[in-house]
Amino acid sequence: MRIFAQRPTAAQQTAPAKSATAHQSPKGSQTVQRLTAKDHFRNPSGFDFSYIPTVSLQSGIRKAEGKPGGGTEKTIDGGASPKGVDAGTVTDAGLGALGGTPLGAKPAAAPAGPLWKTGSHVAPTFKVTETEKPRSNSDPATTDVDTPTFTGGVAKDAATSTWRYQLKSVKGTGRINFIYYTKDHYPAPTPNNDSGDLSNVTKANWSDIVSDLETHKNGVAGNWSAYRRTILHERYHWNTEWQNSVKAELVKAENGLEHEGVGFAAAPDAAAAEKALAPKAKKVLDDSMTAARAAYNALGDSAGDPPYVAGSRGAVDLAARVKTHATKKKW
Repeated sequence: MRIFAQRPTAAQQTAPAKSATAHQSPKGSQTVQRLTAKDHFRNPSGFDFSYIPTVSLQSGIRKAEGKPGGGTEKTIDGGASPKGVDAGTVTDAGLGALGGTPLGAKPAAAPAGPLWKTGSHVAPTFKVTETEKPRSNSDPATTDVDTPTFTGGVAKDAATSTWRYQLKSVKGTGRINFIYYTKDHYPAPTPNNDSGDLSNVTKANWSDIVSDLETHKNGVAGNWSAYRRTILHERYHWNTEWQNSVKAELVKAENGLEHEGVGFAAAPDAAAAEKALAPKAKKVLDDSMTAARAAYNALGDSAGDPPYVAGSRGAVDLAARVKTHATKKKW
């Protein structure tokens, strides 16, 4: 059966560590050149032009295995450019100021903060808690998934002088509740993994057990079941269906975040950038997990669907074990 059991999300934002960076460009050098005129050339006015300076410039959803009578199953520093050189005020003895002019303004320093990594994607982590609940011949085993939590912060995109939001971690949690049939429905009733003594198998019923397990292997169990068919079924929901749904939508979300940004002029420091971008990032990520849930819910969970096929291995393996047991017994 499908039950929408979702924990409230809690957006977790972390401010990036700040590290001051400074960039200096080489200054132009100032040199003096002497005229080639013999001795000192003086013009009629009496001024001496033999020395003139010149400047050299440098440029929670739930899925569950069905049982008879238990309902359907499923539950971003931009560096500084070279500075123009201010020649200062050039003077010559007896001539006065020659009117030097600044050649360029000093660019503003980039704000402190971590660098944005283009095309970077985090690897989400998942943790599930497995519990065995009381046995029941009608209540199904269930898999519950929680909305993943995220951490992240702003980073500098040096190429465009823009702040962007970058994820740091994604964590998903969930629970699997195994609810097995009563012991009389298992050829090897204990322990709960089909490895124990085949105490419920006799000369009279072994053939029926094999037939029942093989006939119902891709659907709801018949009179006989295998513990591993339930285990494999529920773990398929968690390991394959849910995690793949999250990963697919997470990549889309991160690609979307690459298009969100605020310029250094509008956000002069990381705190201002965080205030501007964190709400946008939360919406992008929340929307992505809503899409992940929708994709997860749309996956089939009826007889013949992938979760049941995954569980069938348990039934097939147990049937083969019963056959071997009967052969050894010469039944």
